[in-house]
Amino acid sequence: MKIGIIGLPASGKTTIFNSLTRGSADTGGFGASRSANVGVAHVPDERVDILTDMYKSKKTVYAEVTYVDLPSGSGGDMFEGEALAHLQQVDAILHVARAFEDGSVPHLEGTVDSKRDIEKVSFDILFADIALLERRIERLTGGLKGLKSSDRDEADKNIETLKRLQGDLENGVAFRDRDLDDLEARAISDTFTLSSLPLLVALNIGEDDIANTAELEQELAGLLDGKSTGGAAICGSLEAELVGMDEAEEAEMRAGLDAGEPGLSRMIKLSYSVLGLSSFLTVGEDETRAWTVNIGSLAPKAAGVIHSDIERGFIRAETVAYNDFIECGTMAEARNRGLFRQEGRDYIVQDGDIVNFLFSV
Repeated sequence: MKIGIIGLPASGKTTIFNSLTRGSADTGGFGASRSANVGVAHVPDERVDILTDMYKSKKTVYAEVTYVDLPSGSGGDMFEGEALAHLQQVDAILHVARAFEDGSVPHLEGTVDSKRDIEKVSFDILFADIALLERRIERLTGGLKGLKSSDRDEADKNIETLKRLQGDLENGVAFRDRDLDDLEARAISDTFTLSSLPLLVALNIGEDDIANTAELEQELAGLLDGKSTGGAAICGSLEAELVGMDEAEEAEMRAGLDAGEPGLSRMIKLSYSVLGLSSFLTVGEDETRAWTVNIGSLAPKAAGVIHSDIERGFIRAETVAYNDFIECGTMAEARNRGLFRQEGRDYIVQDGDIVNFLFSV
C-alpha cells in the first residue's frame, strides 16, 4: 500500500510524515522543498509478534505502508509535475490539514482554519480533474474532422460523456463518490483522475487539543461524508517527538500526557478501513509474515499476493482463524477440534486467517 501525503505550506505534513515513518526529513522552510520524501512504515500487528514467539521464527515481516511526502503548493501546483507523477502511483491521498496555532509558523492565509483548508484542497483535487477532462475534450473535438462517420459518432458520445462528468465535478461530486456506467468508464478508461483516489485527512492539532480529539474527529467526519473518505486528529509535533523514544519511555510519556494510541496505529487502521483492506498471516520456523489483501479476496487471489505461481497453480488453502489457533495453542489441537480447515477456490480469506497454500506448477 502506498499513500501520498499532501498539504498546504506550514500544515506540518512533513512532521506527520516523520512521525509515521520514524523519519528525519527536513521540516524547515514551511514546505519549500520541491522534492518528495519517501519512507516505509511497518504495520503494527500484535498477532505477528505473538506468532513469531510461538514458532520461534528466524524472521518477522510486517505488512508495510509506503508514505510519499509530496512538495507543498499554494494551490493547484501541488497536483502538477513530480507531485502528479507520484500521485499516479499511490493507492490513497492523505491530506494534512493544520489545526494548531503557532505564531512562529505563519499560515498562508494569515489565520488557522482547518475547515477552510480541507475544502480548498478538496476543491483543488476536483479542479485538477476538471482541467484534465477539459484538455481531453479539446483533443477529441480537435480531431473530429479527420474521422470516419462511425468513428466521429463514437467520439461525439465520448465528448458528451466527458462533459457530463465534468459537470458533476463542477457540482462537487468526486469520482470516488459515484459509480460509473459503461459509457463513463470507457470514456476515462485511460485517464488518471485524482478524485477517484480514497481521501484521508489528518487533522494536525496542537498539544492543548489532545483532550478534544474525539470531538474534533466527530466534526471532521461531518466534512468527510463521501465514499472512501476518513479522518483522524493527530498531534504531529508530539507524535514525531514520541517515536524517537524507546518503547517503554514512549509508553510512559503517552500515559502521562493521555496521548492515547500512537498516531501510526490510528492512521494505519483508518487507511485499512477506508481502502477496504485486511491482513492474513503465514507462519513457520523460517518466517512469520503479514500479507495485505482487499477485503473479500478469494483464496487464489490472496495466494497471488505471495507469488503469482501460487495463484496460477492453486490447489487449496489450509487455514485456521488466528483467535481459534491461539485458543488451541497448536495446529494439531486445531485439527482435533475441527478448526483447521481445507478451503477451495471460492473461499473468502478473512482478516487474521493463518494460511498455508498448496499449489502445483
